[in-house]
Order: sequence, then structure tokens, then C-alpha cells
Amino acid sequence: MTGNLISGSVHSVLAVKSEGEGVHLVAATNGFLSFFLIWLTVIWGVILRNGWITTRVRHSTLYATHHLVAILGLTLGTVHAFAQLAIPGSGPVRLVDVLVPFTNPIDPIGIGVGVVGLELMVATALSVVIQKKLGYSRWRALHALNYVAFMAVAAHILISGTDVWRSPLWVSVMAAFVVALVLFFTTTQKAMTMRNRVSNTVAARQTAQTITVGVDARKCARYGFCEHEAPGVFMLRADGRLSYRASVPGELADDVVRAARVCPMRAISMSRVPTAVVGARPPEDEHVTSPQGVPSATVTGLRNRGADR
Repeated sequence: MTGNLISGSVHSVLAVKSEGEGVHLVAATNGFLSFFLIWLTVIWGVILRNGWITTRVRHSTLYATHHLVAILGLTLGTVHAFAQLAIPGSGPVRLVDVLVPFTNPIDPIGIGVGVVGLELMVATALSVVIQKKLGYSRWRALHALNYVAFMAVAAHILISGTDVWRSPLWVSVMAAFVVALVLFFTTTQKAMTMRNRVSNTVAARQTAQTITVGVDARKCARYGFCEHEAPGVFMLRADGRLSYRASVPGELADDVVRAARVCPMRAISMSRVPTAVVGARPPEDEHVTSPQGVPSATVTGLRNRGADR
């Protein structure tokens, strides 16, 4: 009788342990897939923002795919978070730990930064619904929090991931973290402005003519690429309209050229103000009056007589 009780207890413990390992495997798999998709979303966003992709594919398709990958990554991340609650027994994670950051008594930092990152991404995803009410500039500033959220998720994996340090996965996580960090600091508007200032200083020695800028309002879709490349020329207003300087100095010519190049709708045009104009030669048989009131034909005849003499 006692042997049967002990055997039953052992089988129960093994069953619980096996079930717990299965839930842990599902949660870990969803977590790593979510991290990869979120990283892909961040990199894709940087590429779209800087216009580093060819315009052979419609930008509406690219943006739709970007949003789809982001939603899929957030869904898997949410499944990863709530799968921790399915571990047999109380488990290391409680419901309050999934909703409120830094409340877990065992791993408050690691789980807390993961919750913060996931909640920030969910908030930025939901902000698309109220984009018009927020205004494009405010919404884009809020959308930039995705970089911070991704870094928080990467920190969560490196701190709380029990399987990361036992496998080469930590190299992949660290590499993704470094790539996102470098792109974040090198493609911010301040960094781009500083880089443009350096290039404009060199270009200003060669170009000094005024550039006339024009934007076709019928083609402009207000993606914001022009403002990112030439913040001193183009600016998206809070109400979504584009304002730009119609006449810019020559040192900003390279910025305008880059803005026109990355514009997916090809709505930007530019030209130089001419310094001299030479009119077309009038036909000799046309009766044109000279400034002294003498017909041009008479003037031509007098010139020919002088030549004969």
C-alpha cells in the first residue's frame, strides 16, 4: 500500500515536471519568435523611414507588411507572457506580474523590463487608430518609443532567459540588440542633421546659387521622407500638411536632392535660378523695328552696303 502511494506520488511529480517543461518550451519558442519578428519590424521601420528600399514595390504594400509583422510579433509576445501562468502550481510568474512591471518577487528587473517593452509596443500599435487626433508629429514621436521598447525586450531575454546562456542564442540576441542600437543612434534626426551639416559645409564651397523647390500637392502622400533628409527645408505640420521653403541656399542643395530621390511619389522638383538669359535669334525676314525706330530690314541692308564698300 505504501509502495503504491510512493509510486503514485513519483508519477504525479514526473507528470507535473513534464507538463511544466512542455509549457516552458512553448513559452520560450513563442518568446524567441516574437523577439525575431519585433526586431524585423524595427529594422523594416528604419529602412522605410530612410527610404533605403527601391520604389518598384508599392509603399502601401510595404507598410501593410510592416504592420502585419508587427502585429504578429506582438501577438506571440503576449502568448509568451501569459503562457507563464499555465505552469503547473503557482509558477514563478503571477497575473499581476504580467500586467504591472517590477512586481515579481523572484526576478523583478528582468520580467519588469519585458512587461514595459511589451506594453510600450502595444500602446504604439494602438496609437495608429488615433493618429489623426494626435497629429502626425506627435504620433511619430510616440512611434519612436518602439526602439526603446525593443531594447527593453532584448534586456528581458538576456536577464530572464534561462535558455539563452546555455546555448549560442545569446550571440544572436546580442547581435540584434547592437544592430538596433546602432541604427537608432545613427538615423535619428539629430544625427542626420549633424551629418548633413558636415556635408553641407563641404558642398557650400562649390555651390552658392539659390535653389527653387517645388512640391506637387496632387502627388505628395506626406510619408515624411523629405523631412528626414532635409529637415531645414521640409516640415510636416501637426495637421498632416507639408510645409517647405520654396527658395533655399545652395548649401542645402544636396539635402533637397536626397529628399527628391527618396520621395516615393516623385512629387519634389528643384531648379536653379538663372543668372543670365539669352533670347532666341529672330528670323531675318521678320519685320522687327530696331530701338531707333528703323526697320530691321533697312538696318541689315545698310550693314550689307557697308560690307560691299
